[in-house]
Amino acid sequence: MKTRIHTTRIIAYLVQYALVTFLFWFLRSHFFLMLFIILSVVPFLSIGAVFILRRFVEVTIMAPEREQYRDEPGYLRLRVVNRSWLFSFDANLILRTENCFFQDSGTTRISVPIQMHSTYEQMIPIKYSMNGLYRYQMDGFTMRDLLGIVSLSKKSQTTTEVVIYPHGDVTKKGNLSDMSQGMTESEETMKRGHDFSDVSDVREYIPGDKLMSIHWKLSAKRDILMVKDRVSMSDQQMVILTELSGEDEQVDEILSLTYGVCESFVDEQVYVRLMWWSEGRFAFEERQIVSREALRLAYADLYYDKVYENRDKTRELMRSIHPELKAYVHICNRNGEADAEVVEQD
Repeated sequence: MKTRIHTTRIIAYLVQYALVTFLFWFLRSHFFLMLFIILSVVPFLSIGAVFILRRFVEVTIMAPEREQYRDEPGYLRLRVVNRSWLFSFDANLILRTENCFFQDSGTTRISVPIQMHSTYEQMIPIKYSMNGLYRYQMDGFTMRDLLGIVSLSKKSQTTTEVVIYPHGDVTKKGNLSDMSQGMTESEETMKRGHDFSDVSDVREYIPGDKLMSIHWKLSAKRDILMVKDRVSMSDQQMVILTELSGEDEQVDEILSLTYGVCESFVDEQVYVRLMWWSEGRFAFEERQIVSREALRLAYADLYYDKVYENRDKTRELMRSIHPELKAYVHICNRNGEADAEVVEQD
């Protein structure tokens, strides 16, 4: 957005000014004299006012909800603060929207009024039809003077992000008992001290509790030993490899199916090892999923990766990099639909 001079408005104004000047010269009327003086002064007042107004106006955008689920209505809050007693009827901003995961972007022009010495807020409805990390960015805005002769731009960089999680579709999860063939014993090579359990409550210390379960920060605040009460997870792990290749719509359905499958296993207290191939890091990313919160955090990280084209790459790299995995659940696109299959490695 740049400062612009609207020549058509100037030409139209000069035509009116010439007409009033001619009528005053021809009729010698006091009315046309006053009109001539007003038309001579008003353009300078109008342009000067918008230059002053620009100094006192700030525009920001923010997302009240930073995390949402797909197909649920969301909102962006647009806020215009004017600390002067001037105003403008025509202010425009360009809002850039980008789905960082699918690398899809677009722009929207929004027209807002700038009222005298006030704060104007507008809730912009948004419907998220695909999963991913959505970034909204505004670099500035423009405002016109009252006569529409000039448009001034002002930088006002503001950015907000929203993470969209899938709705785990029960109808597409498949038979979890069939997927259990991909379950393996939890490996001893995992990080030392990892506890395959989920914290369900915090209570006072009882003699016999493990020292590793003590909640030290809370104990220091309450001046009494407090321990984390945990729900034990299974001693087995479900390895799930999600495929990030294909058309955008296909990958979106794969993400939804993966999310639903992981939710189901976590609800059954089965430890999930979620894996995906990262093109940017050229390595497999792994996340240990022992709760729904851990699943959301894993997806927030996954959205910083990108979709790739080679559909055979994931399975080939899995065989060469992780030959120790005898079996895993591969969630990918088959026959145009997201599906889960158990892959057994030799």
